[in-house]
Amino acid sequence: MHVDMNRRWQGMKGWPGWVTVVGIFGVAVSNVWCADLAQAGTVQVGLATNAVGKFAVVRADGIEERLDGRGTLLLYEGDLIKTEAASQGLIELPGGIQVAVNENTVFTILSRWEQAKGITRILRLKSGELWVKTGEGPKPLEVETPVATAAVRETEFDIKVQSDGETTLTVVQGIVEFGTAFGTCPIRTSTISYGKRGKKCTKPAPTDVRQAISWTSAIVGPVK
Repeated sequence: MHVDMNRRWQGMKGWPGWVTVVGIFGVAVSNVWCADLAQAGTVQVGLATNAVGKFAVVRADGIEERLDGRGTLLLYEGDLIKTEAASQGLIELPGGIQVAVNENTVFTILSRWEQAKGITRILRLKSGELWVKTGEGPKPLEVETPVATAAVRETEFDIKVQSDGETTLTVVQGIVEFGTAFGTCPIRTSTISYGKRGKKCTKPAPTDVRQAISWTSAIVGPVK
């Protein structure tokens, strides 16, 4: 594991991370714009705990660090995470949220703060595939793709982005609010939906969720 030794972990208990500049579909939250620019790269938001192959984190200052096998690599607001072919990773976010990262995936960790709701973690997925499990209780989390947004509270799901931005959402358990610029629809347990540019997400259809998340077994454990 390659680590920038100038960084120091400040302690996980408080999980600081109350600022962001971007909301759903790229809408800026103006009252926290300046604070976010100052905090990017210094606010700790999670940990990378396992990696197979080439799993890299590019910091806001351009420094690249890698995790090789099991270990602890700190994650900060604004980090860009990427994997190459035949590579995967596992990260942990506040509140017991697990995120598995499949091969050839690129995404950025952001946050949005709202006075009424507090912090919402945002995974801005440019390409590739993520598996997310939030655990028990509400966990404000969103995954943004080039054409859609998946907003969750308590769920397990897989989301995949093709080269043209088309997004496939498979919900293993719970409900995910899956939306494009043309509307939002709830996707429920054991169903799949597609988000395409210029269209509303498709009507949820039954699917084999075990097959959809079978790729996670190498990094998370056997699919139950």
